[in-house]
Amino acid sequence: MSIVPDFVLWNSTETGIIYQIPNVTRTNEPQDPGRFIEIESLRGQGSIIIPGADPAPWDLELDFVLCGTDYEDIIDQIDEIESTIVKNTKYVLKIDRTSTTTKDYKVKRLQPIIWESSKRISTQRGTLVLRVNSWS
Repeated sequence: MSIVPDFVLWNSTETGIIYQIPNVTRTNEPQDPGRFIEIESLRGQGSIIIPGADPAPWDLELDFVLCGTDYEDIIDQIDEIESTIVKNTKYVLKIDRTSTTTKDYKVKRLQPIIWESSKRISTQRGTLVLRVNSWS
């Protein structure tokens, strides 16, 4: 059985859905943002690697497609996503792994949504970048 994962943005307390990102076509998730400190020898004969405590912040990119009946419908959807996903606000992004499990990321939107140039007649491609591990 195949699954098409949902990408759902929840409020920071995970009590309410803020936005379900539609038709995600590409993502750079998952990543391993482990922190470490490397101390190199003064003689250049090796190094010591010390693992860090918290995972480092990283940018999660989601390419998605808005579908609508006409230009006004697409513009309404663009306005909705830009006003709903507010910059510098804490969210939890839940990505389906299986039909019963999700991967949860603590995220913030720090950048504008990138809209691909188009006539916006029936579809509009966009890229949403969320900073993962940006709050605790």
